[in-house]
Amino acid sequence: MRVALLMSHADRSMAGALRDMHFMRFLARGGAEIAVFRMHPGTATEQERFLDGEVPVTFAPSDNPKDIPHRQLSAALIEEVRAFAPDAVLLKGLSYRVNLALHEALAKGPGAAPRIGFVVGGAVTDPLLDRADFIFGEYQEQLARHFPRFAEAGRAFIMPKYVDLDASRPAKKPEPPLYDIVNVGGLYDKRKNQEDVVPFTDSWRVALVGGGTPRPEVKAAVADTRNLTLTGRLPQPEVISLLGRCRIMVHTSTMDGLPRAVVEGMACGLPVIVYRDTVHGGFAEGQHGFMVGRATLRHAVELLLREAPLRRAMGRRARRHVELNHGLPALERAAGAFLGFLAASAPAQPALG
Repeated sequence: MRVALLMSHADRSMAGALRDMHFMRFLARGGAEIAVFRMHPGTATEQERFLDGEVPVTFAPSDNPKDIPHRQLSAALIEEVRAFAPDAVLLKGLSYRVNLALHEALAKGPGAAPRIGFVVGGAVTDPLLDRADFIFGEYQEQLARHFPRFAEAGRAFIMPKYVDLDASRPAKKPEPPLYDIVNVGGLYDKRKNQEDVVPFTDSWRVALVGGGTPRPEVKAAVADTRNLTLTGRLPQPEVISLLGRCRIMVHTSTMDGLPRAVVEGMACGLPVIVYRDTVHGGFAEGQHGFMVGRATLRHAVELLLREAPLRRAMGRRARRHVELNHGLPALERAAGAFLGFLAASAPAQPALG
């Protein structure tokens, strides 16, 4: 069984693809032959191996690197994938032009076209969805809401988040918290919506973790600058360490899916508060945190920060939830289940709506 992964978003780095590479490594350990492909802005095709050499990645030059990533194409990448001759292709990212271009090229090749499927993040639409054979979502509620036909056909799977379960384990005797509220996300990204977090500096210590300069809307919403800390972009181990010194995570993004930062917060024993219009599931409402609207955000924040027994109980349950559903053990189980699906099922007919 030959399985290819296309990282549809053009980039020369794989820093944000650790989860995907671990998943592919577990496929290889389960007997599959694997290959990962990605466009990059360089002029030559380059190969590199990751995770102790177990995951080969081919970076192919983009034909139009000045365009936004969603519009970029690469003839070289398509030829590299065709040469690999995969039996199944995972497309990481929806609504990228390269997805359709690759599918059409592989369909014209000799023999049966490979099965294709998507790994979903924030976007949930793609011209190829009606022709996909399987899909990986972030959580069951997302699959039920956006991809019911795949779930009903037994072709929908959960892709766990990668989180270091050992490094994030809460200390038995934790140090005093440095911050009451933490938010993780690029300060330059309007979708992260930190302007809904910084008003809590009127009463609480708030840490914004992420690169960039706060947008004018964020600066204008700060109630008390003495209670605001901007850490800048931090290495991942430092992010985990900082999360362990916070009380709760407040994630007010308006377009994100279920971000890894939220799962990392739960792994560190933090209850999480998210906007329900952005995150529809992935944890149990009232058990691991709260899904709220803008009108009830302050009530939820004040409740968790002022009621220590509730906060601690939610934090413990949040940690346990991550242990059961994320991290390397969960990724290994997901890879095994996917290999079983590929081996047991004949090439599926498109799941038409």
